[in-house]
Amino acid sequence: MIRRYQNTIFLTLLLALASVFSVADAQNAPEASEEGKRVYEKSCAHCHGTEGRGDGSAAENLLPRPRDFTRGLYKIRSTETGQVPTDQDLFDIITEGMPGTSMPGWDTSLSANERWEVVAYIKTFYDGFKENTAPRQIDLSGKIAYAEQSIETGKALYTELGCVECHGNVGRGDGTSAPTLTDEWGFQTWPANLAQGWTFRGGSETEDIFKRFIGGIAGSPMPAFEGDSFLHFGLTSEESKRLTELENKDEMTEAEDEESAAFYEKMDAAVDIALRITEGETLNAADRQSFNNAMKVVYEKSWHLANYVKSLSPEKRPEPAIGNNALRSQYIGGELPTLGDAAWETLKASYFPLVGQVILEPRQFNPTIDSVNVKSFYNDNEVAFLFTWDDRTHTTASEDEETGKMLEDAVAIQFPVKVPQGPTAPKPYFLWGGRLPVYLWYWKASAPEQVTELTAKGISNAEVQAVQSDLQAEGTYTDGQYNLWVKRALKTDDKKDLQLEPEVFVPIAFSAWDGANGDVEAKRVISSWYTFVLEPVPSSRRFIYPPLVALLSVGALFGLRGFARRRNS
Repeated sequence: MIRRYQNTIFLTLLLALASVFSVADAQNAPEASEEGKRVYEKSCAHCHGTEGRGDGSAAENLLPRPRDFTRGLYKIRSTETGQVPTDQDLFDIITEGMPGTSMPGWDTSLSANERWEVVAYIKTFYDGFKENTAPRQIDLSGKIAYAEQSIETGKALYTELGCVECHGNVGRGDGTSAPTLTDEWGFQTWPANLAQGWTFRGGSETEDIFKRFIGGIAGSPMPAFEGDSFLHFGLTSEESKRLTELENKDEMTEAEDEESAAFYEKMDAAVDIALRITEGETLNAADRQSFNNAMKVVYEKSWHLANYVKSLSPEKRPEPAIGNNALRSQYIGGELPTLGDAAWETLKASYFPLVGQVILEPRQFNPTIDSVNVKSFYNDNEVAFLFTWDDRTHTTASEDEETGKMLEDAVAIQFPVKVPQGPTAPKPYFLWGGRLPVYLWYWKASAPEQVTELTAKGISNAEVQAVQSDLQAEGTYTDGQYNLWVKRALKTDDKKDLQLEPEVFVPIAFSAWDGANGDVEAKRVISSWYTFVLEPVPSSRRFIYPPLVALLSVGALFGLRGFARRRNS
């Protein structure tokens, strides 16, 4: 019976939502002109194509593919589902770009007038803009404040609505459906990593997230939240909770049967009103209010879910590991913590951004790994690192059907063989060295407890060291995230190894491969050189000075007391 409600409401809500959305302001773009065409063909056509079909010369190398403007399917809008975006929506995307894609912001490259001219020209690719000159905007007036109770409610809805199937248990985009998702054009697409709000293409504020729920992301697998998205459409939250209790009973009393029937009758009434709206019937005030009340619950739940999604990500993107944020290994006197030890929670991670390697073939234009976070401890003899990075899939030794090459998740941590003496001293080439060699730790997902030492003089000129140090390693993959723990002696007997000393700043860089994204060999994500340092060993004087000062203070007090007594006598 519930499925009947869902299927019926899905067909009716496009028109019904008109009663709860406001009308957009008049469109702002000028009439289409030759100037708009000129700017578009110069700056946009190489990706979107001269006819706006998303088939420009660069399109084949991009994921997600450039927008096909001729279909009128726009992902980021402030308007309800089925509506075209406002001119301001288009202008904002051109201005700010689309994080996590190849679409840059054009605010510094094109003047405001040029951007408005492009908006006008883009609209000529789809006749729907002529037919819908005042698209209905999503109503944000019922916003629910960001608070712990709302977040908890949204967390339950995240599971109830099936968000976990695409976005994963904790939102890292690693759901069971994630590798199989395709867009309207049949191209592979990935669900958002909800733990990285800085990659949200329409903004990461609660209002932005709510718009994605209510309006959907057109052309993608992300649907709009309609009445059929939620259980027990037509009931209040309290009534829905009560009906769930009744449905979970093995047997109901006669009174409970009547109570349950009344709930189903109310849901039937909401569906009936939705059908009448679809048929163009004018509703009386009571029916209109009944339907608005039913939809109000949908919006309330959407706000709770938006607050929960907001809670999964930091307020802003972490600062890169430079300056005060550089990786600083902390000294401890005893054994170094192992993977999973609570001691790691006492450290703040250093954030190392990663980008696609596009200098040499094969290039990676569509990276899926955004960054790696690192923490470190050391003692008198050893150093331990904890490397953490997000990856939507766990890929171990999978053969590429096209090339026959083995694809696998992996990471390489890069150091110079010899630490440069001073900040201006030359470093090896950051792409795995050159004339100056680099020393590498290479780890792959199929051997989670093994790190191999390499020496490289170029990205295609790496050799496994004949003598391997006693590196200890442990890697795990949970909920879309890798954690790799590595421990090594500060000093080794191998001249090809990096030798570590406290208070010496050491260059460090990273490469990472996502096997499910086709990463292999030079096709990977990389970082430039950053630095890390073993913090100075804390002086034992800090344990001596406090009690010494206390003793001197007590002695001084007794001395003053004796002096006062002698003076008085």
